[in-house]
Amino acid sequence: MDYLLTEHAEKRMTERSISWELLDEALRRPTQVSYDAEGRVLIKKLYRKRRRERLLLIAGEVTNSTLKIVTVIDTSKVKKYL
Repeated sequence: MDYLLTEHAEKRMTERSISWELLDEALRRPTQVSYDAEGRVLIKKLYRKRRRERLLLIAGEVTNSTLKIVTVIDTSKVKKYL
């Protein structure tokens, strides 16, 4: 699936030191994917950073087979969101 990032999402990636490689990996092989009634998607990717479990959350909207990524969040609160 093709994707594009909003300016907000790119800014959050920079602020949170999220690499493009991690984003691509999360989109190719997510841990969990859920949709809401309006078609928004939440992609979750469990990964390790400095030997600790972390969770990458990618929120977006799918339109004409393109994922528009609205925001990207990196958290250590794995149990809360997964």
